[in-house]
Amino acid sequence: MRNKLIIYLLFAILLGVLLWMVLRRGDKRNAGLDGWTAPAWSDTLKNPNRTNAYDTRVWGSHTSTALTEGKQVYNTFCATCHGRQGFGDGAPGMTFKRPPANFHDKRIAEEKDGALFWKITEGRGEMPGFKETLTDKQRWQLVSYIRLLADSIINKENAATFKNTLPASDYKIEEGLSSSYFPLPEKPLNVIQSEAQLFTVDTVLTGLNMPWSMAFLPDGIVLIPERSGKLLEVKNGKLADSPIIGDIPKELRDIKPDPDFPKNHLLYLSYYIQPAKPEGGYTVLMRGKLSGDSLTDTRILYKAGPFREDGFWYGSKITFDEKGFLYFTVGIRGARKNAQDLSNPAGKTMRLNKDGSIPADNPFVHRAGALPEIYSYGHRVHEGLIYDPHTKAIWSSEFGELGGDEINIIKPGANYGWPEVTFSLEYNGKPITKDSIRADVETPVHHMVIAPSDLCFVYGKRYPDWNGNLFVGALRKTEPFLYRAVLRDKKVVQEEELLGNIGRVRDVKYAPDDFLYLITEDTGLMVRLVPVKKK
Repeated sequence: MRNKLIIYLLFAILLGVLLWMVLRRGDKRNAGLDGWTAPAWSDTLKNPNRTNAYDTRVWGSHTSTALTEGKQVYNTFCATCHGRQGFGDGAPGMTFKRPPANFHDKRIAEEKDGALFWKITEGRGEMPGFKETLTDKQRWQLVSYIRLLADSIINKENAATFKNTLPASDYKIEEGLSSSYFPLPEKPLNVIQSEAQLFTVDTVLTGLNMPWSMAFLPDGIVLIPERSGKLLEVKNGKLADSPIIGDIPKELRDIKPDPDFPKNHLLYLSYYIQPAKPEGGYTVLMRGKLSGDSLTDTRILYKAGPFREDGFWYGSKITFDEKGFLYFTVGIRGARKNAQDLSNPAGKTMRLNKDGSIPADNPFVHRAGALPEIYSYGHRVHEGLIYDPHTKAIWSSEFGELGGDEINIIKPGANYGWPEVTFSLEYNGKPITKDSIRADVETPVHHMVIAPSDLCFVYGKRYPDWNGNLFVGALRKTEPFLYRAVLRDKKVVQEEELLGNIGRVRDVKYAPDDFLYLITEDTGLMVRLVPVKKK
């Protein structure tokens, strides 16, 4: 009897070992890089763009369309980190502790299509999951295009990387730096030499989904609105498991804490109501009170509209001046001429009291037929807005059409020209107007071609050679970047493009910890620029 038990036990052990080897073999087959394992059932997923899901070189008759669309999806969502040619050397990847995958690697080539589809869907670490961003069809198109990249012989010299990169091993983080929002890195993973400053790009958050802005609060808290309607909360350097709850609307845009936030805990948010029949869409300014992890006592302070158009490129930026007045941008909607119509909210800067009432000294309060909340007009889409206490001025960055992007100082009652006076051209290259300057129109501080988002100033000793410089996010499709401008007497005398290919820079902030932060809407990053010095 005892011998039989021993035989049964040995047989069970042998069976377990065999089963472990089979499972291990399956894991190894789909592990790719760094042991990231797709579940075994993913092997059964069939790529609709192939006639044989297990043969990486047999394609269906509709492959051409799938690969063309897959390339578009790849270039929009993947190329910035994985590189245009799939070598895993896109610029943001330099900032990651775990580098993006190289699709030419043999281990990835050996993975089944289903495993890649699952990984693209779920994401891990710095790589976001795309199950909410991309449809099943788009994710399969992406898998197919990645396979094409892996099968291609491509010259790696054209891969996208940061410009002016130096060997990180030769540099160190400056001593004495600290932050209440995110811990400082122990050493630089990359070093960039700008024209005036050495720094490392420190990625503090990844996997954001179309973030639009950020607010730095006391006690190490950061709030990040996403267009989906999630108001993300960061505590002690980590993204909270759940977003802020309460009456949080969809299509979130900007967020600003009240100047007296430490006392009243009030937050101001903007959002867009998409057009619906028979009523149109609105850009909305609301206020709420942050109570723990909840937004309470919410109320709408202002609605501009109705508009027939959607609100993707709408502006909706918020700032406060030193007296506590609130400024709110409304981009052009409908006919261009609306920007010059004082009875229409499109293309205007609004000035309100913090409770949404209208200040008695607004420039058009007593003009018949004019909206009393208007402070300035003749704007196309001013995507950035900030009050600078050093210059005592409200600055804005404004989207042109083809070229003609502007940096402006917002003045009461001023006309900024659109569409009668502009440096912009039609998208087909033809002139919009014959006038780029006119005596009765406020001339921009500067005009350029960057597709600007928000802006901020940097002051102090943290970045000594950037003191007083203006930074603007650039959304330009061909190569988004961070724009730096050196000002003298409120005029731009020098320009620099930084961090090309990091992604579409949607917001940029000089935070209370004296670090410069930016977020990217397509690659879903929040990064901090940290000064470094030679060892």
